[in-house]
Amino acid sequence: MPTNTNGVPVKYIGREDPFYDRLYGSNLPFEPGQVRVITDLDLVAKFLRHDDCFERVVLEPVVPAAAPVLAPAPTQSPVAPTGEGSSSETGATSLTSAAPTGEAAQGKDESTQVPEDDTEARLAAAKKLEDEQKLLEQNRLDLVQTLDSMDKDALQNFARDKFQQTVPKTLSLDNMRAKVVGLIDQFGVQ
Repeated sequence: MPTNTNGVPVKYIGREDPFYDRLYGSNLPFEPGQVRVITDLDLVAKFLRHDDCFERVVLEPVVPAAAPVLAPAPTQSPVAPTGEGSSSETGATSLTSAAPTGEAAQGKDESTQVPEDDTEARLAAAKKLEDEQKLLEQNRLDLVQTLDSMDKDALQNFARDKFQQTVPKTLSLDNMRAKVVGLIDQFGVQ
């Protein structure tokens, strides 16, 4: 597993299973006891303020375990069985016991592998989503600012063309603008 030396390892010690960060906008999921290496130091500081849920940990380098050494299989001797505990029966028992031990050791190594840390990818996705939302909000604000320069006829035509809605001219200019802004909020910027 590649380790990120630029980040701070933070361990989730809270009770919620799974926990999703919605407070700080990272949308990071945490399982109890999970450690994530986070490079955003501001986010790390925010998480560590909650000492009932997060703690800073020191990661030790992962050293791959040595592969188990299997004993060589005993050779079959041409000696005929002489009764209980003969060498051929003992050899067969050794052969059958050696195979499951090797398979169990291989299975154990595969099941204890640490999953890949996806913290950076999730933080990047959250940042992209935040940027898209900021762009949509900026477009909305630009459109609302454009409405400020329109008169009653222009506001009525805008509402009819964009939203297929009729805004009565009997409203005051400010109320017409508010009604059109309400249409933008209801139907979105098109």
